[in-house]
Amino acid sequence: MSEILDGLRGIDLFGHSAPPVESSPSLIPFAEPQTFAKSLVELALAVKREGLTDQQHALAVITEGAAAIIDGVEHSAAVVPAGPARMEALSVYGSLPPLVVGLQNEVGEGPCLEALSQTSQVVVNDVSAETRWPVFSTRLKPMGVGSMICTPLTVENKVVGSLTLASSRPHAFDEESIGLAEVFAAHATLALVGAEEVRNLKAMASSRDVIGQAKGILMERFQLTNQEAFAVLVRLSQHHNVKLRVLCEQLNETGVLPG
Repeated sequence: MSEILDGLRGIDLFGHSAPPVESSPSLIPFAEPQTFAKSLVELALAVKREGLTDQQHALAVITEGAAAIIDGVEHSAAVVPAGPARMEALSVYGSLPPLVVGLQNEVGEGPCLEALSQTSQVVVNDVSAETRWPVFSTRLKPMGVGSMICTPLTVENKVVGSLTLASSRPHAFDEESIGLAEVFAAHATLALVGAEEVRNLKAMASSRDVIGQAKGILMERFQLTNQEAFAVLVRLSQHHNVKLRVLCEQLNETGVLPG
């Protein structure tokens, strides 16, 4: 991971500085990029290659990559809604995000919660001068947060999460960093949507295999056609109020039908 992070920080086109990096396992095994655009593409491909069926791994790639790629970022987190005025951090990079998320859940206000309720980016240039969330801002100051960017992760105008970036310095993010956060969030959203799609497809394929095996047992045992065997399974599922997949798994494992 260190070689990749060094390569990302060394992109001269955007003049990135090097944020503090905590030791962590290698998450982004792609070749050293020569441009920022290429680094985003390679990051998205890395998520697709390694993390599509493991959302936690994909989010770890995203949060750690954000700290490496976007100038000024020292801490990052991927958060999702967890009820009214509450959120959950699925992945964090750095020590501050858990404290910041916990504080917003406690007081019921803050930039991350606001980002989860809208589709536009929320930028906090100076926490000490922030007035939009007075309780949150007052209690956040001693934690050592100077500035934040909270970028909604949206799919067709539906907010599915937020990429939260933070720095200990006020005014740490210039217009370029703010814009790149939106670009990065868009790539992160695509990666997460892709992960969900692959999981759904694998679940569907697994269900088809289970049902197909159960149909095969009935076809051989009772000399039924494919359609007749499926009809029997559906009727039994409805009669016993058992999900079709569960019924088929029981038949496959025990060879016995309910009733």
